[in-house]
Amino acid sequence: MKTINSLMLLLLSTVLLGRVSSAFGAAQNPSSRSSPPLIVCSAADGIFAAFQSHPLVGLADSHGLAQEEDFYTVLIRDKRFAKDVGNVVVEFGDAAQQNTLDHYLAGADIPYDQLRRVWSDTVGWIPTVTAMGYINFYAQVRAVNLGLPFEQRIHVWLGDPPIDWSKVKTKEDLDPLVEKRNQYPAEIIKTQILAKNKKALVIYGNFHFHGSGSLREQVDSIRPGAFFVVIPHTGYDEGLCSRCFEQAACDWPQPALAILVGESSLEYELLVQGCNFVPSAAIGLANITGVADMEARLSGGMGDALLYLGPAASLTQAPELPDLY
Repeated sequence: MKTINSLMLLLLSTVLLGRVSSAFGAAQNPSSRSSPPLIVCSAADGIFAAFQSHPLVGLADSHGLAQEEDFYTVLIRDKRFAKDVGNVVVEFGDAAQQNTLDHYLAGADIPYDQLRRVWSDTVGWIPTVTAMGYINFYAQVRAVNLGLPFEQRIHVWLGDPPIDWSKVKTKEDLDPLVEKRNQYPAEIIKTQILAKNKKALVIYGNFHFHGSGSLREQVDSIRPGAFFVVIPHTGYDEGLCSRCFEQAACDWPQPALAILVGESSLEYELLVQGCNFVPSAAIGLANITGVADMEARLSGGMGDALLYLGPAASLTQAPELPDLY
């Protein structure tokens, strides 16, 4: 269960492609404890393996989580990203500023009062995007792009609907744009990514990936199964849930990706392994918020994999600098 080798990468790719071999028979049987029904690997390796079988990998953004924002930079700086993916669709930018961002990422000198409108003029963030990790993300993409040939450079698509704040005087003026916060990025993905047989990393808050009218649902309407969605572990309301989960994950690489194989609950399996509960005791915990929540998210379809960035108590909020605005 520690970091994977090349054979495990091949295995992971096979699982993601849906061709699970008979060797996983026990793993797919919820009543079997002979082998765990999940694969754990380094998070970056897992993400790039997912791109082998899915054009879209969604990273559910826990807004302001420093370690997750750092992970975005890890992916962008990996040489595989520009070569194999090349596109990012983000929630933390106003599409009206797309031209400004394009020039900045290409190396142009942009006055700061103009550049900051990329993240400060958004529709859906209250009061606006403030975490330094998001701003640093743009700088990191720029740095990577300046070392690449023009045709290989990373393109960042700003997914928040374009807005002209000078024309917004009332809540009624803003409401139509708020209602487009899933539709607008879905159209970008449909026309600029899928229609052109490209791939993209999609960084959006978790609730944009599930439910009626969600970003994921709208994309699924034309390309079912295009998304592979990864959700971060940030701890549970019940301390027992977090302790058991993190005990089971103590030997995982950090950051790690855990991918469920078969139909049983990832959280159920980890509780059994990590806490040495007998199955009946683990089932008895089903009413605890953390267990039920993870079951719903992973085995219920909200997420396809879990991003483990470390114990919840070690996670921090990204710095915020009000004077940036």
